[in-house]
Amino acid sequence: MSLQAIQNRMNDADVAFIHDPDGNVHYWKLRSLPAINYLGTEHATYPTSWRQLKHTWQHERGGRQYDFPGYDYHVSGGIQLPPSEDLCVVTTSYYEKNTQYTMNDLVNRYASSEGSLIVVADERRFQPSGGLRPLYHEPFCRHIGRYDRVYEAFVEHYESEGWVMPLRDTKNLFVQDNANLYELVEDDTVETTSELFDELTEAPYLPLYEAFSNIFARRDELGVSPLESDDVIEAFGGWLRRRIEWDKSTASEIAHDLNRSVSMEGTTFDPSYAKRSPKIRLAREAAKDLPPETSPIDTRYHDWLMHPL
Repeated sequence: MSLQAIQNRMNDADVAFIHDPDGNVHYWKLRSLPAINYLGTEHATYPTSWRQLKHTWQHERGGRQYDFPGYDYHVSGGIQLPPSEDLCVVTTSYYEKNTQYTMNDLVNRYASSEGSLIVVADERRFQPSGGLRPLYHEPFCRHIGRYDRVYEAFVEHYESEGWVMPLRDTKNLFVQDNANLYELVEDDTVETTSELFDELTEAPYLPLYEAFSNIFARRDELGVSPLESDDVIEAFGGWLRRRIEWDKSTASEIAHDLNRSVSMEGTTFDPSYAKRSPKIRLAREAAKDLPPETSPIDTRYHDWLMHPL
């Protein structure tokens, strides 16, 4: 299915359903959000705990929320969007059946709304708590299929616009975009997410850099500081695994590496220092090779490189 066909199905649906990831995968649930965002959905909701460094309520940063940029997050119980606005909800059968975070009210609302509800859940036979059958069997629902289908449509679209997905170990489009930006500025390639993160601390023009500037920022004062304990760093690794397809050991290693860099350098992920980096000038020079109105991909890359941090 082409990307345009997928977008048309989503736009025409009261409720559109995608299942991801396949199998008994506890993490990776948020890897699809950039693709949904690029298809035009600017609002999203999912469990607030996926935005936090879990199990750290007793620590200074425990209750704060962090995410990759690109969309507006809404708490499930307080969503008040105009009827014409689309919304993506990412959930699991566990959350639907065993917590108060049921999406039943959202399904009922969008079944008779101008906007579309895009549901990403972990099982093909996902069933809202108030439903009588799997969601994809409902007459108001359009079943898009597995997220892999959406991702492959984006691969074809990028290739048609002269771009590739350089990373072989993730289907998170935002992370893929960061790898393309790195190659554009540095004239060098990375092929894995680990390689990209090895370069991240020296690439303040990447939109990924801003996400980690927020995580390591001090509260109510300038500068950055490392995370408070090994427990918090391990929770940071879990936060990463929600978004990138890492196993536990890889996520833990990268979380510790990033934290160590902040601890040793003192200026890593500090926006005030990053804005004075020579790499920012290089990024803006690279942006000049991207006419901002040629394609949505070029426009997105141009804007990111011209306005980092």
